[in-house]
Amino acid sequence: MVDGACAKFNNATLRLWNGRITSVVYVWETNDPDSPWRAEARLLEGDVVVRKFAQSSADRKQTAKDIAAETAWTWLCARYPTYDLINV
Repeated sequence: MVDGACAKFNNATLRLWNGRITSVVYVWETNDPDSPWRAEARLLEGDVVVRKFAQSSADRKQTAKDIAAETAWTWLCARYPTYDLINV
């Protein structure tokens, strides 16, 4: 897992869209005893969802957030290879 995945997702989004599109990671608790936390990263333009990424689940809240953010950040890096999103 990437250290600071949430920050990298936020910084990459800022670099690409300069605040016009924002990043968010939603997290919620479930009743699954093995993976009680779920998270989903999204790109938003105002209140409109531009892109949803796959949900992640984990036994810890921060881990679920990090997995979701890393998934989104990895997608951004692949989708926009001409931008330096690795060093954000």
